[in-house]
Amino acid sequence: MFWLTITTVLLITPLKTIALKFPKDFAPYIQSNNYPVNFHFIVVGGGSAGSTIAARLSEVSEWNVLLLEAGGDPPPQSEIPLQWGSMLRTENDWNFMSETDDKMFKGLVDERVYLPRGRMLGGSSSMNVMVYLRGDKQDFDKWNNAGCTDWGYDSVLPYFKKSENFTDASRFNATIHEKGGPLTISPYMSPDPAIPVISEALRSLGLSPVSDLNRPEPVIGFGMADSTTRDGLRCSTLKAFLFPAKDRSNLYVAKNTRVTKIIFDKNRQATGVEIITPNGIKKEINCSLEVIVSAGVIMSPQLLMLSGVGPEKHLKEMNIDLVVDLPVGQNYQDHVSYLGLVFTDRKNRTKEDIKNQSENLINETLQFTKEGKSTMGLTGLITYINTNSELIYPDVELMKIRFSYNSLKNTWNGKNKLTNFYGISEDVAELYNELNMKSDTIFIVPISNTVKSTGHIKLNSTDPLMQPKIVNNFLKNEEEVDMLIKAIEFVVQLSKTDPMIKAGFVLEELKFPNCVQYEWATREYWKCGINQVATSFYHEACTNKMGPLDDPTAVVDSNFNVIGVNKLRVIDGSSMPYLVSCNPNAVTIMMAERGSDFIKTKYGKK
Repeated sequence: MFWLTITTVLLITPLKTIALKFPKDFAPYIQSNNYPVNFHFIVVGGGSAGSTIAARLSEVSEWNVLLLEAGGDPPPQSEIPLQWGSMLRTENDWNFMSETDDKMFKGLVDERVYLPRGRMLGGSSSMNVMVYLRGDKQDFDKWNNAGCTDWGYDSVLPYFKKSENFTDASRFNATIHEKGGPLTISPYMSPDPAIPVISEALRSLGLSPVSDLNRPEPVIGFGMADSTTRDGLRCSTLKAFLFPAKDRSNLYVAKNTRVTKIIFDKNRQATGVEIITPNGIKKEINCSLEVIVSAGVIMSPQLLMLSGVGPEKHLKEMNIDLVVDLPVGQNYQDHVSYLGLVFTDRKNRTKEDIKNQSENLINETLQFTKEGKSTMGLTGLITYINTNSELIYPDVELMKIRFSYNSLKNTWNGKNKLTNFYGISEDVAELYNELNMKSDTIFIVPISNTVKSTGHIKLNSTDPLMQPKIVNNFLKNEEEVDMLIKAIEFVVQLSKTDPMIKAGFVLEELKFPNCVQYEWATREYWKCGINQVATSFYHEACTNKMGPLDDPTAVVDSNFNVIGVNKLRVIDGSSMPYLVSCNPNAVTIMMAERGSDFIKTKYGKK
């Protein structure tokens, strides 16, 4: 997954074939007041949701649509799946950091969780690992049962299909998939020899292979994931939706343009936004129909609160005039992962053989990309397990990550690789480095997909350029801790199966400095380890909760309208009422598709 030091050389050929013709930048015209049009819609944020919405609304030729993006174009290496990490901690990343926690994050830098989010066209769809998972039927039926009218599985399925161009003919099922949509969905492939070994080990523990992880029935088992890739390269919402629309005369895209406030009239009607142009000029831009906020799980609530939409008490503390009292920034949810389960490959081999076999696997994997096959190496293999036998739905996802021999100590963006990727502190990362000097290391990462503890986002300042305060509030419910420990114990059990032992995969006794008083593999040790290196797996959501009008915890209604004001919607991952039980990017795109149709229907264009 992270063999990035040589990919640029090996993949120069496919890069030459890509015509990355980005949308024309409208920002210079805004700076000079040289825009002889009246905008009907302003979309704030050109990420997974915003790029989709702007493209879909601009299908109506009489509507002028302005898309405002705080970042610019993604860099060329963003096209290559195996180089996704090269954008972390750069200008293409918001580089969010959480607040500290009394008990957790003790093995992370400054005891804070690193939360990367894409700051460029395509947003996080331009820098994620492209896994395409929709969630199961229960996820959306839960939304519907909570009062989000018409959000059950049967209602959302047509919008997953609307986007989709499903390329694997051997698995195509017209009931749940579609061909011909703008978003290319391709199966991940990999030559990694650990895949058949781990698969056989999972079989020995009673799990079955699953050919389609997006089936409506509960998935407890394992299989190769589908991905948002096209011809082996990334298919972000920028590529899928915005590129085909970029030459429309009614679509305007302003890059490197920061929205700092939503403007309301005396009737609490959104009339436009305040921006800071790339050269630092503050301006106002108006629209006649709606402002659509798609700035993401962290920035959307910040923008609302800066504009007077949020908790009355908090806004009063910040000396912000109240427009409407809503629980903006509450209900923050994320999937918690545990990074303390590391396997080495201890087969009887010389160091030279270890080095050569590692390099050969790198080259074989990169060859897949050169041939137009989609790959993230071992990471393409996804496993769902159930730690509670009373449930029929999975509650934990297991992600696998391979780091090649003697590569972790290499610095990336000035940091140790594990520090760069996951925010692990330098001294703790050294424990992993030592193991990586023995062989390739394979992480099996349990990710808890059932969230009970919620956090919140608040303003740190009225300065719109200052990052907000992010309180994760992870694992405050003992049931969540128990679930994660059971998932860890499952991986320990997996390590003792014959296929893993015969292959030479050894689960190492990684002893964290703050946990030496506990015996490894005991419940006390796992709890201590969780407090060291449990962290986000970058699936933040739910900070502008969708719900019925009589729900005091709701910020938007079932059509994404912000409650209590007019002509303002929030359509992005922050609008989820509950975080789905998987990587949420596909769901965010589905929501954008559906929200676009809500808007068209309101104005008689559908």
